[in-house]
Amino acid sequence: MEITKELADNQALLSHALCFDPINQQQVPGGDFRLHFREFDNVPGIRILEDGGVEVTFYAPGAKTVQIQGLGGSFEGIYDLEPVETMTGYWRTVLTGLMSGFHYHWYLVDGVKTFHPTIPFGYGCSYVMNYFELPDPEFTDYLLKDVPHGSLHMELYHSGVTGRERNCWVYTPPGYTEDPGKRYPVFYLQHGGGENETGWIWQGKINYILDNLIAQKKCREMILVMNCGYNFQSRGNGTFILEDIPEVICRDCVPMIDKRYRTIPQKEYRAMAGLSFGSVHARMTVLGNTDVFSSLGIFSGGFDYKTTGARGEGNLGVYDYSEIFRSSETFKEHLKLLFVGMGSLETDMIEGCRERLEELQQAGIEIEHHLYEGYHEWNVWRKCAYDMAQKLFQW
Repeated sequence: MEITKELADNQALLSHALCFDPINQQQVPGGDFRLHFREFDNVPGIRILEDGGVEVTFYAPGAKTVQIQGLGGSFEGIYDLEPVETMTGYWRTVLTGLMSGFHYHWYLVDGVKTFHPTIPFGYGCSYVMNYFELPDPEFTDYLLKDVPHGSLHMELYHSGVTGRERNCWVYTPPGYTEDPGKRYPVFYLQHGGGENETGWIWQGKINYILDNLIAQKKCREMILVMNCGYNFQSRGNGTFILEDIPEVICRDCVPMIDKRYRTIPQKEYRAMAGLSFGSVHARMTVLGNTDVFSSLGIFSGGFDYKTTGARGEGNLGVYDYSEIFRSSETFKEHLKLLFVGMGSLETDMIEGCRERLEELQQAGIEIEHHLYEGYHEWNVWRKCAYDMAQKLFQW
């Protein structure tokens, strides 16, 4: 795999919630009432090599050991950095054999977890974490390109369900403000466990995915809504319990979006998908409210339409939507699209849902089922969203 400098330097790979354009500058004193800057003394924390290797450099003067710890997939385990002989205080290693895509990780300095100050930050695993991107020359439609761009809006709204204010991010497509009479379908997209409503923006790059698809006329112009997937209900004494999310989405968020944006307020033009933990949110919300939604996407969430445990999946409620899948006719009455995608290396998940998917397909129920090279990670979920968006609202 050869990675060009132009590809490795794409701003989408370097921008993050704290810094969109991380120019390597710091402010220094000046004497003419103007701000003066100079380049930081440090060197790039991450450098993508042409052969697909990843050079990691960390400044830790006085440290006895410096390590980097990957969090799964093709980047798992702890790797030692070695002192750089020509650069006092710097430590370095080159990672090889990683798959393309997004990689969360920790740094360990003398065994203590810490952050790298000069590479991107995101929210994952319920922590602020560093990540880096190893670009894939064969899939570039999540990168920043010279096409018209949509806009991102942060919306605050009161939840009658939780009794608290909530936040969601909303993407409107390019040209949204130019035609005040035009209405749009809406795609609700949920993050995974340990992440939040910013995940699909900074980790998923979903706004760039839609920008590029729309520019290529591969998908319909649409509004995208990204909600926080946690419905924490207070139990007093500073404790909370995680309750189900569908009521928050259907009772609080959907009416707010339909009021504030030019939506097509019909079930045929509302879809919902989610990754991992968020796929359970999407499944419960859509299948439990087919009067509100007509399309469902499950990304790395296996597939079934009923729970078997006392509390169901991921501490969520019990559900049984068997009636929807009783026949191809009843399925078509409720759903326009069911999209199921996962990583080719999520072997347990693949086996866990294989029999159910085959059973439904033999019954004539049409399911979009896709496997993407990879593990339980963002490079798989980006491709799920990329493909599902092209199928949505084509009726």
